Amino acid sequence: MLLGTMLSFSGYSLLLPVVPLWVVRQGAGEFAAGASTGVFMGATVAAQLVVPALVRSLGYRWVTALGAVLLGAPAPLLVLATDSQWILALSLVRGLGFGLLTVCGSALIAKLLPPDALARGAGLYGLAVGIPQLVFLPLGTWVATHWGFTPVFVCAAVLPIVALLPILLLPKTVPDNDVRTKVMSTVDKTWRPWLVMIGGSVGFGALVTFVPIVLAAHAAIALLAVTATTLLGRWVAGHVSDRVRGPGRMLPVSLGTVALGLALFAFGTETPALAVVAVALFGIGFGVVQNDSLVAMFVRAPAAQASVAWNVAFDAGQGLGAVAVGTAVAGIGYVGAFGLLAGFAVALLPIARHAGRSG
Repeated sequence: MLLGTMLSFSGYSLLLPVVPLWVVRQGAGEFAAGASTGVFMGATVAAQLVVPALVRSLGYRWVTALGAVLLGAPAPLLVLATDSQWILALSLVRGLGFGLLTVCGSALIAKLLPPDALARGAGLYGLAVGIPQLVFLPLGTWVATHWGFTPVFVCAAVLPIVALLPILLLPKTVPDNDVRTKVMSTVDKTWRPWLVMIGGSVGFGALVTFVPIVLAAHAAIALLAVTATTLLGRWVAGHVSDRVRGPGRMLPVSLGTVALGLALFAFGTETPALAVVAVALFGIGFGVVQNDSLVAMFVRAPAAQASVAWNVAFDAGQGLGAVAVGTAVAGIGYVGAFGLLAGFAVALLPIARHAGRSG
């Protein structure tokens, strides 16, 4: 599962900052760049909502394999897509595949591991998700800038297709039987960590979309910083979660760190050194938010439902953040746009304080 996740997320990570850059290179503006991420994440969320039904019919293994194909196969066609509408259409198809992969991946961690290994397993899954982002978010941008976009598009197709090999070797697992009957119960139990996750993911979506545009020559360094610190934060959180009196207890501090990082970035877009420090600070907080919110949801709801809820928060937030900044930047600039995201995270702090107090 971890190997299939790493390969699939490598293809995803290559194109997350590159597609918006490709849109701008075709003559479109910031709104279209933000929309490319927004459409991708919107399709991701739509697919995530139907994963439980698909899993009941096909099983986790085949739904995960379908996700890898839909994510990778359309990527080379981006070479021919010089019109923003075609880019958005391909992003939609790829987003559907990514939605299937994300829900199945995190749900399988809960299905394949015993309860006493769940926090550590979530931390390992965080590594499998984070290492590709650490390597390929900055590398994709660098290669596209120096060698051209075509090699990036081809690699983004090959890696998810290769992931089919370990994915098809996954063991058979039994889906939850009560998925259809406890949706409202899941919402009631998970809405607090869900909103906290949204508070972090909107910032991440905005950063990975606009850092290559805003920082230009320093974009690869900034993307490396945010992915490295996010990976570190998530991994550390997986190891200390059981020592802080239960899941969700680290959410207030980590969300506050997210807000501080976004605020610093808002004022550091003209100062690359400050911008890099800001995204690194954001990454530490966001990594902890990811792991702690996921484990908090797993202890409150069945694996498939909790996975859907968490992944919807992650990916819907990324899309919303990219679209929000792309829309707002024309009126209030990058300082105002990222300042709004920092304010949103601050507004969620009271909810974060309560997220770990009740089951």
